[in-house]
Amino acid sequence: MDISDLKKLKKEAELTNAEIAELSGIPVSTVNKIFSGATKNPRYATLLAIEQVLTTKEKIPFTYDKLKEEPAIVRDASAPYMYSAREYDGEDIEKLSEWSRAELINGKLYMLSAPNRLHQYFVAELLFEIKSYIRKKNGKCDVYASPFDVRLFGDDSTIVQPDLLVVCNKDILTEKGCSGAPDWVIEIVSKSNSSHDYVRKLMQYQKAGVREYWIVDPFQELISVFNFEDAKKSGEYNYGEPVPSGVLEGLELRFGEVVEGY
Repeated sequence: MDISDLKKLKKEAELTNAEIAELSGIPVSTVNKIFSGATKNPRYATLLAIEQVLTTKEKIPFTYDKLKEEPAIVRDASAPYMYSAREYDGEDIEKLSEWSRAELINGKLYMLSAPNRLHQYFVAELLFEIKSYIRKKNGKCDVYASPFDVRLFGDDSTIVQPDLLVVCNKDILTEKGCSGAPDWVIEIVSKSNSSHDYVRKLMQYQKAGVREYWIVDPFQELISVFNFEDAKKSGEYNYGEPVPSGVLEGLELRFGEVVEGY
């Protein structure tokens, strides 16, 4: 989505620059520069935040500090996903080749490329740790890894593939994946894709009723925890700190130990 698209959305949403700034947490001076054309290369995360506000007219549920860390717009082929502008639905997902990975969010299709080795290492190690804990405690929850389709709202409006998800209500599990909000979602970010997890998917997970959402950033060695049931349990952890799960009581993941074998 470029500036011309945002201007069309702004006209349809009937929001002022001040209102956009209030809902997004982006300084009004930055919003003014973007829509006036004074900023030629706005940050990708900034555009995503504005897009979400214009689409939903809802306040973004986190601070702007994270967005300041994101890189400028990525247009090259190395980006881990490609965005397509036309409207799509669940049937389009079904028509994709079994070798294709994609996410559908608000009618927009995002094609996902193959993850790198570090990403897959984290997924495998965390899957093992979580699965082992559930079995040890004779727990009733299940853990799955991508590719695994999740229809967040129980329909075809939003279909995502979280890197890891924990489901405790097995009634929402289907032969095709999951129809409803998982209890716990973990995403492992890539350098050029982090705003997709920090902005767009965070809002969708919260809106759908996900109880807890973790964003693992291997490049900054940080884990951002969003506990949507109890904000006091949200926070940011480094690799040297145990990170407690709000969904699986008693489970603590130690990322410093996880990366030792990489």
